[in-house]
Amino acid sequence: MMAISSVTAIAALFGIYYYLVKESLPAIRSVGAELFLSDQWYPVWEPGEYGMRALIINSLIVTVLGTLLVVPVAYFIAIYLHGFATKKEKSIVRRLIEYLSGIPSVIIAFVFLTYLSPIFPAIGIYSPQNLLLALIGLFFLTIPISTVLILESLDSVPKELEEASAALGALPLKTYMKVTTKAALPGVMNAIVLTANRIVGETIVVLLLGGGAAMVPTKLTDPFKTLTAAIASEMPEAAKFSIHYSALFFAGLVLVIFSTVFELTSVMLLRRSRR
Repeated sequence: MMAISSVTAIAALFGIYYYLVKESLPAIRSVGAELFLSDQWYPVWEPGEYGMRALIINSLIVTVLGTLLVVPVAYFIAIYLHGFATKKEKSIVRRLIEYLSGIPSVIIAFVFLTYLSPIFPAIGIYSPQNLLLALIGLFFLTIPISTVLILESLDSVPKELEEASAALGALPLKTYMKVTTKAALPGVMNAIVLTANRIVGETIVVLLLGGGAAMVPTKLTDPFKTLTAAIASEMPEAAKFSIHYSALFFAGLVLVIFSTVFELTSVMLLRRSRR
């Protein structure tokens, strides 16, 4: 049964790759290197322009910045829950985190779009939807999974290591940051990778809060557009089997490659952690 499940999962993965490559070939043949080298994403022009370098760069920018924003906060929350919180506090905070993780991303995006977005024009920022707003939305979306993963990594460290550190005179915070974190480092790194993977594949938050401009932002208050936002907003209107349609499949192929790299990195880190 396990063998059948494994073969089915592998076949499905290769099937997804095959389908994406097959549907992307018309765009690759017609547009060529412009897909990577041009920032001109104007698919409805005649003739259309399909340069998605800005979309790819934007996906990487929001992934890196979002991860850098989320992980340090999640780490210190996990440190507090691991070493300083009482059992009751830990239970309450974990329940709040689990509740937050259950909120649909569209609700998070809608709340920020309704209540926070109008503030930007009021303080002189020209775009009410921008990179900063999207990062705030992504923070609340991914902080639960990042915190839980880091906390589980810290909790898996044998207590004897912490007790030995305390016996040598180390303060609790120093023990948790130097000894516990070092022992749990593969798990913490895995949490970082999975957080980045969650961000790079997010659609609704960046679609509603990003501003939809196919340009590389030079500051946090600039609008932007990612690969996921382009696919979600344009696929319903793209003529089937057109170059635009094929280019969107190519965008999906790039996203799947990103996700696969993150997943393989996660698997390597987990194997290292088990060793």
